[in-house]
Amino acid sequence: PSARPPARPRRFCPVPAMARGASSALPAALLLLLATVWALVAVRFRGLPGFTGSSGRSAAAAPRIARTLASRAAVGSGVLVSVEIKPDRIEDFLSAMEVDVTKSRDKAIDPGCLRFDLLRDRDDPNKFVFFECYLDDGAAAHHKTTSHYNAWAEFKASGGVVSQSVAKVETASLPAWAFQTSDCGNKATGSAVLVTVDIKPDRIDDFLKAMEDDVTKSRDKALDPGCLRFDLLRDREDPNKFVFYEAYSDDEGAAQHKTTSHYKSWADFKGTGGVASQSVTKVETASIPGTWAFQA
Repeated sequence: PSARPPARPRRFCPVPAMARGASSALPAALLLLLATVWALVAVRFRGLPGFTGSSGRSAAAAPRIARTLASRAAVGSGVLVSVEIKPDRIEDFLSAMEVDVTKSRDKAIDPGCLRFDLLRDRDDPNKFVFFECYLDDGAAAHHKTTSHYNAWAEFKASGGVVSQSVAKVETASLPAWAFQTSDCGNKATGSAVLVTVDIKPDRIDDFLKAMEDDVTKSRDKALDPGCLRFDLLRDREDPNKFVFYEAYSDDEGAAQHKTTSHYKSWADFKGTGGVASQSVTKVETASIPGTWAFQA
């Protein structure tokens, strides 16, 4: 019989293989760093003969790997930045924020940023909220070294901000379901709320059980078609304080949400007296020109 031809050598692509097999063995920040480096290499060498991912996949898949890993990470460092802008400086503010917001989402230049939305107060068009989510404090610190952050910083230095306050939040201490990883779609939110609640310490477990039902089922388009996003955030300075970030396509979508059985899980918990206090801020992005304010 003829001799068997020698086996073809397998191409070696260490980073994607490591990312696939690492799961929870490596910190999320390290996984994201590895995948981001791989994405940059893919962009640099895309099109060269023989440059493929594992299993023959094209290098074009590498940025998707980076996005996938980022989507699985919890928010170790998040902020809700509330600002009031001088009325005659709104256009300048939006121009600066478009640069900051859109470039923050670029993994090549701000790899630790998981989400950045700019929300407008529905009761006062001069008030806005930045919803910023980072992997950890290191990623948040890196964000402040970027040129796109400087667009906001320079606007602020020019005197366009009347007031500013910051609430620090996270999801790392919560189960994985707290931070939405599925896409939000490409439409603006016409009806969103930031609901801040203080939960009685001995009722935290009951609260989280009720919220898991509300949060996860709200993201199911078959059950809650008007809901674009629902995150549960925890205050970093008070573990009994939480923020719901709920975004709906419009007021009708928000109203429909309150008719569902999963909303009732929250309502029933509240009815038992587990909530010490509650406040609601109504926001939207529909009045902000363009489509950049609400991350898809």
